[in-house]
Amino acid sequence: MKKILQSIDEWQTRKLTFPGIDDNTLTIRKNIWLSSFASTFSIAGMTLLALLLDIPTIVEYGLVLIALSLPVLFGLPFTKRNYHWLLFPVQLSIILVTCYFMIRLGGLLHSGGLLVTGFSILFMSINMQNPRLTLGLFIVYILTLIATVILETVFSPTHELTDFQNKLFFIVNLTWQAGYTLIIIINNINQKKQLWELKQAEATRLKELDETKTKLLTNISHEFRTPLTIILGMAKLVKEKPEEWLKKGTEKIIQSGYALLHLVNDLLDMARLEAGAMTVNCLQQDIITQLRYLVGSFSSVALEKNIDLKYSPHIGEFLMDFDADKLMQIVSNLLSNALKFTPNNGKVELATENSLNPHTFSIRVKDNGSGIAAEHLPQIFDRFYRVENPLLQSQSGSGLGLALTRELIALMNGTVSVESEPGVGTLFTITLPVTNEAPVKEQITETETSKDEISDTVGVTSSEKSPEIKPSDENAPVVLIVEDNADLTEYLQHILAAEYQVISASDGEAGLNRAVEMIPDIIVSDVMMPVMDGIAMLGQLKNDIRTSHIPVVMLTAKADIASRLTGLEKGADDYLAKPFHEKELRIRLRNLIDMRERMQLHFASLTPDEGHLKDKSLLIENEFISKIRAFMEINIAAEEFDIHLLCQETAMSRAQLYRKFKALTGKSVFEYLRTLRLHKAKELLLTSSLNVTQVCFDVGFNNLSHFSRIFTEEFGRKPSDFKK
Repeated sequence: MKKILQSIDEWQTRKLTFPGIDDNTLTIRKNIWLSSFASTFSIAGMTLLALLLDIPTIVEYGLVLIALSLPVLFGLPFTKRNYHWLLFPVQLSIILVTCYFMIRLGGLLHSGGLLVTGFSILFMSINMQNPRLTLGLFIVYILTLIATVILETVFSPTHELTDFQNKLFFIVNLTWQAGYTLIIIINNINQKKQLWELKQAEATRLKELDETKTKLLTNISHEFRTPLTIILGMAKLVKEKPEEWLKKGTEKIIQSGYALLHLVNDLLDMARLEAGAMTVNCLQQDIITQLRYLVGSFSSVALEKNIDLKYSPHIGEFLMDFDADKLMQIVSNLLSNALKFTPNNGKVELATENSLNPHTFSIRVKDNGSGIAAEHLPQIFDRFYRVENPLLQSQSGSGLGLALTRELIALMNGTVSVESEPGVGTLFTITLPVTNEAPVKEQITETETSKDEISDTVGVTSSEKSPEIKPSDENAPVVLIVEDNADLTEYLQHILAAEYQVISASDGEAGLNRAVEMIPDIIVSDVMMPVMDGIAMLGQLKNDIRTSHIPVVMLTAKADIASRLTGLEKGADDYLAKPFHEKELRIRLRNLIDMRERMQLHFASLTPDEGHLKDKSLLIENEFISKIRAFMEINIAAEEFDIHLLCQETAMSRAQLYRKFKALTGKSVFEYLRTLRLHKAKELLLTSSLNVTQVCFDVGFNNLSHFSRIFTEEFGRKPSDFKK
């Protein structure tokens, strides 16, 4: 049934549509035609039955109704706007004709149920979407019923139908009316379902559009915030210390400004491509030389990462028509990505080929970087699409580069394809048509396009590592900065060096390893980083007993509420959005350090306030301290306490255990053990019959005078006083 209705609907759509028609009008026209067809079919059946039973009046009535229905069936496809003026006269005529034949057959009760036809007419009038016309038909119908009752006594008609035939046709007419109504209802339900599906599809589309816009705003926000943070921070340093930061600071500001300009240019280029306003300015020139120059402009970037950047042309010279500016954008984007995703000591190669097809020229950019998973390949050219994979989190990238690359290649009548395997590498292949119809241009020289222009266009960020600043105070808290942008790392190191010992890491994985190794007092981390992002690093830090106590501040441009909630759920202690104010960062770090000092008072106490344990973040630390205390109480009588056994018990190195225990309690392991022994000694003196000497040896001291001295320092009274 569903397939039949679907076929009918498709046929109706082809026959009843016209240019400029809206969905609502098309639906009404479909309903009118289907109603007319269903009623005509039913009337034809009634007429055939009357012919078989030799009832000429009903046969005549049926033929008249069929004749009146034909204009609607055949005329509707050719009537576009005022279809109700075609339908209304037909419906009015049917009501009047029905009244006439009911009188001929003997009145309402002897007409075989012809009055049912009026019901169908009123039902069909809904399709006209005109209350006045429907009301008019209703009034006419009621008047015809009254007229039939009155006139049947005036004309005294003969009863043509027998009692059986009258009942039979009552059943037939009621049945076809019910069937007609059923078809209309099913059709209406089907249309409502289609309308609901369309609304759902539209809602899904709008949701996807909204998600795309949100992703755009998030990515663009990230790309703008990082260089803005550097620009504002460096400008402040230049203002405060011009003799130290004037040259370096202005260089960083200019570099970040070009990164912003590159992003804005990409956005404008996409808008121009969408509007069809971007043109191709081809000249016939040597593409081999052009590509050699483009590859050479990236040599310094490759050198910084110790990447083997290789150019492999298939021929020494090749003349063809191409737009040099657009070729520069295309190749620069691909080379920039290849260098970005290729690890140190990796390989990147740009090769050319046209021997397979002399009418095309191929450019291949290949790397042995992290690669792209197969499920992401179909979407990587989509606008604002970024692969959600820690191995592919770029140092920057709004998701515009590859989308713009594809559009520019298409503008030059070319194609681009990609092959990739995670952990092996990626290969982009550009295929351009070879023509030699444009004006000839002389071979390019370095004076026509500067290296600075290319570097600025592609927005290459220096990967030079920031030197670590030596600590000004050996007892100052240690802060670990985990940030993939070297310029921002350098700025953070400078503003924090006065109060902290500063160490740094360039990505989440390196940050995690550094945190486990050094056990810093506090961590400042970005969210979007290569190899491992900040959220993943945060999760591992908070689930590792060695680092779970370390406060973590997420310093990031990704400061939307969803990202903040994700970070806070993973255990982030604070969030600060880029660009940030230097003083605000210092205050927040100081507040977290102060909170840690209050935590030390809790854990250093041998009789801690259990109310603090309502804080879920302290439960794991309390378990750690309780485990160490239980081990100490078991070994409290051992004069030479074995720290190595405690390290094995906690699965930590000596340095890790020392730094974590010191961070939680403010004391070393042995200072805490000594305090525990003294309090145990006090308890024994007050509750047991042991003398001072026995207590001294029972809690692990072998020198009575030393025990008495430090006991007095701890409690202000001699051990013997407690015994008395």
